[in-house]
This record gives sequence, structure tokens and C-alpha cells, in this order.
Amino acid sequence: MGKPDEYYYDYLDDNGRFADQMNGALFQGEQVVSPDELEAVDAQLVYLGREAGGRKNFKATVDKARMWKGNLVHIMLVEHQTYVDYQMVLRNMLSESLSYHKRWKQKKAFHESRKDLPAGIDAFFSGVGKDEKFVPVITLVVYCGTEHPWDGAVCLHDLLEVDERVKPLVTNYKLNLYDCHGHDTFDEYHTGLWQLFEAVRYGQDKEQMKRIMEENREAYDNIDSATREVLEVIAKVKIPKECKVMKNGEKRFEMCKAFEDYRLEGKEEGKLEGMQEHLIQMVCKKLMKNKAARTIADELEEELSEVEKIIEAQKRVGNYDAGQICAALTR
Repeated sequence: MGKPDEYYYDYLDDNGRFADQMNGALFQGEQVVSPDELEAVDAQLVYLGREAGGRKNFKATVDKARMWKGNLVHIMLVEHQTYVDYQMVLRNMLSESLSYHKRWKQKKAFHESRKDLPAGIDAFFSGVGKDEKFVPVITLVVYCGTEHPWDGAVCLHDLLEVDERVKPLVTNYKLNLYDCHGHDTFDEYHTGLWQLFEAVRYGQDKEQMKRIMEENREAYDNIDSATREVLEVIAKVKIPKECKVMKNGEKRFEMCKAFEDYRLEGKEEGKLEGMQEHLIQMVCKKLMKNKAARTIADELEEELSEVEKIIEAQKRVGNYDAGQICAALTR
């Protein structure tokens, strides 16, 4: 499997899902954004510059982006499982600031080519006219952690050690953060994002997940191929090919059957253990070559957190026996 963010951003290539993500996370399910109002822009907006003194280049990269009614919308994914980016507030501030700076440079260059700002006036030195406006930038951070809720900063003030008397003078910056752990229901979504966030939220509580799927069986037994992929990569919900059905000429997957076979009846348990042991063997071979965890994760195209868990278990076991390491992981 590739990286979760790659699958997620491919998933949001569909304007219907992109709009659904915005409506669900930013407008509490109100259908404010229509898919046909979204315009494609570069997936990654990168600004290259230099620090003072010109010694070092820097850049900021954002992820999935669309233009909506004159607003530039970024959607950034925080890696699933245990990863919370504790400097996400700073990362967002930087990317948005550089996005505005980039657009100021474009306006300035336009005026210079037109020579329409007379020398000596304020607009000439500013590079833009008094009444010129910029495209607003909206950044949404989506946290898909399967281990625990978001426990990082949600605004700049959270990151600062500041005297309360001074705090009102310090400009604050807040995240637009969507953490599915902060929600009990997901009926504000109308695409496969509903099933994705529900699986992330309740995936480790099989009885609760069973109840949810039974109550919404029609939706959970009508999973499209793209949703199946993000469920497997981000929520770690396995939906075997055997659960494929054809409905109205389209390929669909019955998630309820997959859940019953794997979670409740344990029919897939032996197969999954075999797959896990195979991964452990591959990791051990690379450990014996003194390769670092991140290198191993990249070479095997596995999540770094999964590789690190195997390495920790191997250290506890004290040898490279895949069976013993597998057992240690389940304890």
C-alpha cells in the first residue's frame, strides 16, 4: 500500500467528495458548496524564497486545492494512527502567508509590466493599488487518527508561553481542524467520507461498528472501489475481493459481509496473521542490514508507525523470529 495522504488526495479529486468534505467539516453539513462551483488549481502550491541574507532556500507545500467562488481552499491530511503534527498551526500559517505573498508578487509583476503605477506614489512602492484585493485562502486540516483524538494545538496561543496581560496583544491564528473523534454521528456527509470517518472513529470498537453497519446496511453494502481503497489504507478495514458485487452495472463492495467474516467470525484471521508475519520477516531482513526505520518503511511502502511497532516488538523479543515478534505485537 502507498501512503495514506496519496490515497486520500486522489479520493478528493472528485469534486463531489471535495465539496462534501467542505460542507461536512466547515458548514456542519449545510449544502453551501456545490461540486460544479469548484475549479481545479495546482494540487501543490509551492513558493521558493530565501531567508534574510540569502543563505537558505525555503518552501511551503499544501496538498489538495480547489478554487471556490473566489476563495482558494486547501485540504491537508494529518497522517493516520498515532501521528499528530504538533506544529501544524505554524505550518498552516506559513503556507497561507506564502500563498498571499506569492499573489502579491504576481500583482506587483503585472503592474511593473504595465507601468501603470506612477513612480513616487504609495501604490508604486507597495506594488499594488489601494483598492486591490487578494483571493482569500481557507485551509482545512483533516485528522484521520485511528489511535487517539487530536491532542495538539488548535491555535497559535496554544503554542505560546505568554503572560495573560500580553496575550490580547499577540495576534492569534486558529486551525480549521476536523477530527472525527470529536463527532458521534456523521450524517453531515453524503459520500463515502461518511463511512470513512465512521470507520476511523469506531473501528476499534467492533460491537459499536457492528451496530452502526446494521442500522445503515444499505449504505455499507454499497461501497465503491475508491472508498474501499481509502477504508483499507486509512481506517485499516480490509474488504476482500470476495465481497465484490455488481449493482446497476457498477462494481460495489459489501462492507458488512467483510466485517462479519473478518471481525466477528474470524475467517480472515489466519490469512491476516500470515500477511503480518510476512511483513515482519521483510522488516527483520532489513533490520539485519542495519537499515533505519524510515528507510525500511519507504522501501516496503508501509507506514512508518507500523514498521516502528514491529521494531519495538523485535527489541522486546530479542531475536528475529517472526512468530515470536507477531505474538509480542498482539500482547
